[in-house]
Amino acid sequence: MSQNQTRPPVFAEQRTRDDFSADRIRWLISLRWVAMAGVLVATGFAVAGFFPGVAWSVLLLVAIGGSAYNYSLTRSPLQSRGGRRAAVSQALVDLVMLTIVLWAAGGISSPFLGFYVFHLALIGILGGPRATFVATGAAFAGTGFLALTEWIPALKIGLWDPIPPWDTIADVTAFMITMGAVAYVVLHAVRELRDREHALEGARDQAELEYQVISNTLDEIEAGLEVVDAEGRIEWRNRLAEKLAPTPNHDGTWECPSQTRACQTDPAGPCPVWRARDEDTPGRCRFSAGDRTYEMLSFPLASRDEGPPRIMNLYVDRTQMLHAERRLMQAERLASLGRVAQGVAHELNTPLATIRTLAADMREAIRSLGADETLQSDLAESAALIRDETGRLGRITQALLTGGTLPRLQLDTAAHLRPIVERARALVFAGVRDGPELVVDASVAQHSVSADRDRLLQVLVNLFQNALDANRETGRKSVWVSAARDGEMVELTVEDEGSGLQPDIAGRVFEPFATTKPPGEGTGLGLYASYMLVQTMGGELTIENRPRGGARACIRLAAGADMLAKEPGLAHGATLS
Repeated sequence: MSQNQTRPPVFAEQRTRDDFSADRIRWLISLRWVAMAGVLVATGFAVAGFFPGVAWSVLLLVAIGGSAYNYSLTRSPLQSRGGRRAAVSQALVDLVMLTIVLWAAGGISSPFLGFYVFHLALIGILGGPRATFVATGAAFAGTGFLALTEWIPALKIGLWDPIPPWDTIADVTAFMITMGAVAYVVLHAVRELRDREHALEGARDQAELEYQVISNTLDEIEAGLEVVDAEGRIEWRNRLAEKLAPTPNHDGTWECPSQTRACQTDPAGPCPVWRARDEDTPGRCRFSAGDRTYEMLSFPLASRDEGPPRIMNLYVDRTQMLHAERRLMQAERLASLGRVAQGVAHELNTPLATIRTLAADMREAIRSLGADETLQSDLAESAALIRDETGRLGRITQALLTGGTLPRLQLDTAAHLRPIVERARALVFAGVRDGPELVVDASVAQHSVSADRDRLLQVLVNLFQNALDANRETGRKSVWVSAARDGEMVELTVEDEGSGLQPDIAGRVFEPFATTKPPGEGTGLGLYASYMLVQTMGGELTIENRPRGGARACIRLAAGADMLAKEPGLAHGATLS
């Protein structure tokens, strides 16, 4: 990049002005050389005797002095003498020299008095209205001095008394030179005006191009940008701001997002835009638009006068940042939960061992009592269930104490669904009175899966408990369980008649700590743990709303080895992991 391109625009503009003033001074120098040549010609005619009354010695001094001054200007840097004031001062010097020449050529009687018109036009072009007034005053002063020499003979140094026919020739020459000089200056002014118009048109085209480039660039950035004036009128918006910013009021004024959307930063405080305008301090407001979260940042812009400033609003997408913060918070909470779980597991080991021992003793006591066979069978089944469940809890707590994870996967390649479902029913629905009931479809008994029985049981217990709670909220009675074959997979479905998934929770139902239950009634870890357990078994867990109301949870697991062996082509050589 060149040096000129790296300079700020203000320096480039100043350099252009200096070059323009230097060009004007060069123009004045050229005109002065012509004027000095004319004075030398007039001096020659006076020496030849055609104009006997003219003080040719004064004319010669003016020609020599003006030439020397002009030569010194050509040898000095013109930029050091740049500026409009310098150009006007040079023209005023010529006005003074014209007055001296006219004084030596007969004063106010000289036909070349009209040259003042040329100088006034010249100074008007160079300096504008104010310089024209100054030059007019100087011309009046010069003509007044020349008139004064007519009244005071002592001041008179020359006489206009040419020899005929040189008087007529001089009159015609003065008229032609004056008209030609004025026409030249006018043409120069017109040409300069036209050049300025072209330059202005070029600058306007360049400004429009730069505006389009900047506007297109701002339209493509991933942020909304708008400018609002002090009265609340929208001056400019990029494409994203058109989508994010609220629609203006009926009177065209701007409206704060906190009035149309929930502002999560300070909904009760003043709008950030008006805070930036009135207090000259930045403000912010966070709001939601669809599934995205945006933050509006308001900044006051510098005002040209003493009035309130305009405001620039920047709309920034904070969705990814919030997701990262949420994941970090969840990771911290899960880490804390892991430490708590280890402590709880340590405390539970002793009472679980006691319960298991007492359950075994109770089973032996029931056998020795010889009670009613039906009662004995029920009590024995309950004791066995207590023993098995305490054993499973003992394995879980032991694993948490040793490694902080769930027990190692114990895959059963032919785990039948019916006993696992019945056991989960016993754990969840056994104590339910006059409430929702579980309806197990006959298809459940016809399928087996490749799964860890304990983990699948834990998943079903979580799903049954959620379905039971959902039905209790709506007063409905039925929870359905069914199974179906889908290629090499088996789908186990649990359906309820509850209120279903709300839109705000549907997309993150498997996130840890995501729950719709009131505080103290749910941790938001049940579905998260179920999802992770199904994944460790190589399956898939999904939850969606039912068309007729309620929710449907579907567990997809690989079909059991006994089922795959019945399929043609899989009876021999089938490999199961």
